[in-house]
Amino acid sequence: MAQNPSVSQSPSASHQIPLQELLKVLEGSGLGIRTHGPMPSLALLSPGLYDPTAALESLPGGILLGIGLQAGDERTAAVVQEAARAGFAAIVIKADPESAGLETLAGAADRTGIALLVVADEVSWRQLDGLIESAVGTLAEANSSLVPLGVGDLFALANAIAAMVGGATTIENLQEQILAYSTLPNQPIDEDRRAGILGRQVPYLPENAGQYASVFRAEGAVHIEGVGDAMDRLAIAVRAGKQPLGSIWVVDADGTLDAEAKRALESAADIAALHMLRARSSYDLARQQRAELLRRLLESDDDSQLVAEQLALGRKGPFAVVAFAAEVVPGSEEIALARVLDLVSTQCEAYRQGTQCVMIGTTIYALFTEAGAAALPQIGALARRLIERAAVSLRLELRVALGTPVAAVGGISRSKYDADLVLLMLADGGAGGSVFGGSGAPGVSGGGFASAAEMRSRLTLLEVAALFRSKPRLMSPAAAAMLEHDARSGTDYAKTLRTYLAFSCDSAKTAKALSLHQNTLRYRLRRMEEIFGIDPAQAEDMLVLWLSLAVQELGGPESGGPELGGGPESDILLDHIAG
Repeated sequence: MAQNPSVSQSPSASHQIPLQELLKVLEGSGLGIRTHGPMPSLALLSPGLYDPTAALESLPGGILLGIGLQAGDERTAAVVQEAARAGFAAIVIKADPESAGLETLAGAADRTGIALLVVADEVSWRQLDGLIESAVGTLAEANSSLVPLGVGDLFALANAIAAMVGGATTIENLQEQILAYSTLPNQPIDEDRRAGILGRQVPYLPENAGQYASVFRAEGAVHIEGVGDAMDRLAIAVRAGKQPLGSIWVVDADGTLDAEAKRALESAADIAALHMLRARSSYDLARQQRAELLRRLLESDDDSQLVAEQLALGRKGPFAVVAFAAEVVPGSEEIALARVLDLVSTQCEAYRQGTQCVMIGTTIYALFTEAGAAALPQIGALARRLIERAAVSLRLELRVALGTPVAAVGGISRSKYDADLVLLMLADGGAGGSVFGGSGAPGVSGGGFASAAEMRSRLTLLEVAALFRSKPRLMSPAAAAMLEHDARSGTDYAKTLRTYLAFSCDSAKTAKALSLHQNTLRYRLRRMEEIFGIDPAQAEDMLVLWLSLAVQELGGPESGGPELGGGPESDILLDHIAG
């Protein structure tokens, strides 16, 4: 099934590139061609993903990622033919170069006019999809009249630096993402460079912080000693005036890069600054436009279908919103939140194509597509990894909330609404107190991550509490009388009854929880019946009574009763719901 195109809707001649240009950009990624026919032209579109359960959509000039296809399988040959009929210019499968049947499959692809590309097993489909998506975007910018010096030119610059300085070269932005890398043959590289190219992100290592600090403190090129098996590097910060834009790193395999190499690298940094400034301006404008559209989609259902089409989300879900809030030190909010946004955007967008992120106020939101039941545990695992990564690399505590999945774009704002409520609950350690007789909320571990599904009962009770706050007449008269009696006389009838009902009227468990003798508990229950006219045999009355007491606990003093665990965040929650 083909994905939505991200660069162009029309594969016209002005929006095409030769396949060999893409392969040149991705040289070293493990992607190679096996067919022998003429190199086709590619449309500047996102790759399509093969889905054996759905009909193959037409994507003229596109690349199809043949997930799950095997070289020697008859079904694979049939898919190759089907992809050619659907207009695809190339199909990618995973295979060992010596795999049986690969040459036969290549011949079949040649006969149908489609290019057969092969990638090694160790390259994940997610990584490959990201690499191709990035390379296509790079080539689109390089060929755009709006961006005459786009990121695409950085690949040519990286090759030029590698030739002048004498080592494999990478060009990075401030988030340690690899924007371009050299592809000259016979230049030694190490595992760090290989992993960085595959993931388009510098691998996280303990020594990174110190190395980058020394590079950005220096006025010119500096020598960086390799740690462990890593080779030495010659590195320089790329600046526009005093503003840092990124850095250039050259592998110094045998330690022979000298003062002349440093001068060449310093000259190249000035050229790279011009490329990166223009490319970043174009990228920032596009990102800002998408952020405004996403913000509108998250905050309102109005025109949701139109906005979703502009964001290439399609009309069907399921969708889920994940909200991120960071505990930042006052005075450093802007820088800290920008770093968190970069971390969240990079990881979430790499996790799944189509995921989009935006900051609203001080909260960062990620909108996930294809968020069906099977994907939710994976999204939860990603959220927990981000919490750990923020703690280690940014020294920040993240609270993360997964909203309710929704089937269509019209429900996305509701998913955000639920995520906001769960975030507030996490800030209050589970929304303060427990209407269930325990402490904290189910599913909350350390206040870091929780989902709306885990906290559904508490969300429902909060909705009821907001309704009771706006319509006091709904409250049980017996509950109101009990709370007023406790406040006046210092008794604990409300707490006793609430706990008794929470334990399904089990006297032994209730007495233990309240540290009472069972006879004392029985006496209190009898007195409640006498004073407040409670009849335990009336199930509907008892249900309304229990709900009234439960929402009073969440609401605190403003709801008309004593504060039974609802703190300031509880009032914020209720105001949020009411608003």
